Amino acid sequence: MFLPLRRTNLAWLALLILGLTPLSAIAVPHAQKLPKSCVWRVTNAKAPFYLVGSIHALSKNDYPLPAAYEIALRDSKRIVLEFDPSRHAEFEKKFEAAAKYPPGQEIRSKIDPALFAWLRQNILTVKADSRHGKRARVAGFDNELRYKPWWIAQHLAAPASYSKSSASHGLDNYFVDRARMTGKEIGGLESVDEHVAVMGGLSDRDGEFMLRDALTQPKDGEKEFDRMHKAWRRGDTDALWAGDARLRTQAPSIAARFVDNRNVKWVSRIETELKSGKPTAIVAGALHFSGPRSVIALLQKRGYQIEQL
Repeated sequence: MFLPLRRTNLAWLALLILGLTPLSAIAVPHAQKLPKSCVWRVTNAKAPFYLVGSIHALSKNDYPLPAAYEIALRDSKRIVLEFDPSRHAEFEKKFEAAAKYPPGQEIRSKIDPALFAWLRQNILTVKADSRHGKRARVAGFDNELRYKPWWIAQHLAAPASYSKSSASHGLDNYFVDRARMTGKEIGGLESVDEHVAVMGGLSDRDGEFMLRDALTQPKDGEKEFDRMHKAWRRGDTDALWAGDARLRTQAPSIAARFVDNRNVKWVSRIETELKSGKPTAIVAGALHFSGPRSVIALLQKRGYQIEQL
């Protein structure tokens, strides 16, 4: 793990809004009004079919969830996430491997020399010691030169971005836990390798952008995360999409890699799930359901009628 010598408050929101015997189905009459949320229902599907916009870090105070999330969960026999969580151990192993340069290569030759010099002066590394009673070892930046810039950026940004929230309380984990408890099927839109490649396949140039972005984020990152969290709670996809505008403007290829390109790849896979006739909930980051090239817009172009709950 990488830590700044001087405390930095960072936000990396695109990755947070970006990365279980069935219960009886709950039918919701059209006349019933629910508070608006990041949950949509495909009304002309063969069976109950929901699109659920997730935020990957939540707190205990976010529970119980708004009614629409529970309806989608209880009305579905199959839960499909961004990737199959039963393969999480495989993902973690491959993800960390993708974070390192091959033997003989180091970050010092991959990024701007001035940035590298700054990292050496300002960043520490922390490595856990698995031996009983041993404390984590703190060392200089040169201790972990094989890590790629996007990995360093992620570990600088993520702890401060989550703040009082935690991935362990995230909506994805809640749906997975409930699905396992109630014997629902669980699947993924992406293979493990595809999911790893979203970040692991970044070029050195794009990885350096992510690192600089993490280091130069304003100090009100916690407030920005709170603003996006509130937009998610009220199902305001316009605000969620606007919150990602800076990345789309400054690094459109990275923004497309994280969201739009994946939406295009997913939509045919989601349509396969739709045609199966099995009650299903698709759970993915809320940004995938926001904006003009969202999963919702792509499905509507294919003739599917979708309503927001």
